[in-house]
Amino acid sequence: MGRQTFDQWKVPKTPYNDSMTVYVQCDCGELAQKVHGKYYFACDHCKREYVQQFGEYVELKKKDSGR
Repeated sequence: MGRQTFDQWKVPKTPYNDSMTVYVQCDCGELAQKVHGKYYFACDHCKREYVQQFGEYVELKKKDSGR
C-alpha cells in the first residue's frame, strides 16, 4: 500500500474523491505540499521531498556530493 494522498482541502483521496493531489503524507507525520510549477512535493517540517514513480509516491533521494 502506498503513501496517503490528499486534495487541496486536505481531504484524503478515495475512489469517490478523485481530485488533484496537492498533499502527500510525509514520513515525519506532517503533510508534504506540491511545489508550485514543479513535479515534486516538499515537507516544510523535515525538508524531505517526494515524487510519483509508477503510481506510488516515494522519497526523492538527493545525490551525495562526496564531501
